[in-house]
Amino acid sequence: MFNLNRRKIEVIAVIVLVTGYLFLRVDPINTKEVKVEKIEIGALSDAGTYSGTVIPGELVPLYIEAPAVVERIVAREGEEVEEGTELLFFSKKSLFENEKQMKINALDIENAELRIADLNSGTLKLELDNKILEIKSLEELIKNDSKKLPVIEKQAKTYEKLLAEDGVSSIEASGKMMEYDELKTKLQLNKQKYNLMTVSYESLRRQLNIDEAKIKSELSKLKLQRDTLTLREEQLKEPLKSTISGVIVKIDVVEGSVISPGERLLAIATKGENRVVLEVPSYEAETLEKGQKAVITTRDSKKKNTYEGYVNKVSSSAMESQRGNNKIVSVEIGITGENDLKPGFIADVEISKKEKSNVPVISNFSVLEENGKYFVYIIKDGLAEKTEVEIGARSLNNYEVLNLPIGTEVIVNPFKVRVGEKVKVVK
Repeated sequence: MFNLNRRKIEVIAVIVLVTGYLFLRVDPINTKEVKVEKIEIGALSDAGTYSGTVIPGELVPLYIEAPAVVERIVAREGEEVEEGTELLFFSKKSLFENEKQMKINALDIENAELRIADLNSGTLKLELDNKILEIKSLEELIKNDSKKLPVIEKQAKTYEKLLAEDGVSSIEASGKMMEYDELKTKLQLNKQKYNLMTVSYESLRRQLNIDEAKIKSELSKLKLQRDTLTLREEQLKEPLKSTISGVIVKIDVVEGSVISPGERLLAIATKGENRVVLEVPSYEAETLEKGQKAVITTRDSKKKNTYEGYVNKVSSSAMESQRGNNKIVSVEIGITGENDLKPGFIADVEISKKEKSNVPVISNFSVLEENGKYFVYIIKDGLAEKTEVEIGARSLNNYEVLNLPIGTEVIVNPFKVRVGEKVKVVK
C-alpha cells in the first residue's frame, strides 16, 4: 500500500514537471515575439558618406635671402590673401647690417680688381716679358750658328786634306778644326739653354695664369655676393608680400624670430586646387576605386556649398584607426573645377560606390556591434542565442556575411532580445 502511493506520487511529480516545462516553453506571457530574416545572396551597392579634411593643392613657400629679424606679423593662418598683400615686416637692424656687408663687399671687389691689374703690369709680368726677349734672342743665335756649322765643318775637312798634301800648315789645320768644335759645342749648349728657358717661361706663364684665375674666381664670387646683398636690401626695405592669391596654411616664424637666409617664412595654398582626404574603414574601401563620382559639401555655418568631385587615389595599405579597432584606408578626393574650400576645414563627401554582387548579405538592423566585434541572434530550441558574425563589405543598409551559411535565420532588431530569452517568430 505504501509502495503504491509512493509510485503514484512519483508519476504525478513527473507529469507536473513536464507540464511546467512545456508551459514555460510556450508561455505567451514570457515569450518575446520577433521577426527574422534569412542570410541570402545579394549585392552591395550604395553611396557612402564620409567626413574628411580639406588639404591644399599646390603649396607656394615664401622665403627671404637675407638674415633678418621678424619685427611684426600682420597675416594669420587660414587667412585668404591676394597677390601683393603685406604679410610681415622686418627689423631695421637687419637692413643696417646688410648695408655694412655691402660696403665691405665693395672694398673687396676693388681690391681684387687692383690685384688683377697688378698681375698684368707688375713684376711677374715684366719678368715674363724679359724671358720672351731672351728666348727670341737665343733662338736667333741658334739659327745662325746652325747655318754656320756645316760651312765650318766643310772648311775643317778641306784643311785636313790640304794638310795631308802639305798645302797648309798643321797650325792652320788645327785652328780650323778647333773653330768647328767650339761652334758645335756652343750650339749644343745654346740649345740646352733654350730648352731650359722655354720650360722656365712656361712655368712662369702658368703661374701667372693660375694667380690670375684665382683672383678672377674670387672676384666672381664677390660680385655674386654683391648681387645677393643687393637683393637682400630690396627685400629688407619692404614688407614681405604674397606672390599669389590663396590661403595661408602655415606661418613658420613668430615676431622676434631670427631667420637664416633661405629659411621658409610661410606657405600659401593656391585657390581652387584643394583636395579632401578621407579615412575610410578598410572593409568599405573595397568598394572604392579611382574615378568614382563624389559630391563634396562644406560645413559652413553661413552657407552650404556643394562641389562635384571624384575619387583620385585609394591607398593600397591600411592603417590603425585612432577611434576604434577597425583599420582605415586613406582616400583622396579630387574636386572638379574651382572651389572655395579652405585647407584644414572639415567637408562631407558622398561617394557612389561600385557594386559587389553574389555575396551573402543581411540587413544592418540585424547586427550588433560590441567592442569592435559583430553579433547576430539566431533561434535555437525556441531561445535567442547570440552568435559572433564576420562582416565583409558594407553599404549603408546591408552587410556581407563571411562565416554563416546562406539561409540562416537571424533576429531583426536584436537589441530587443536577451541571451536565452524565449522567442516566437511572427510574420
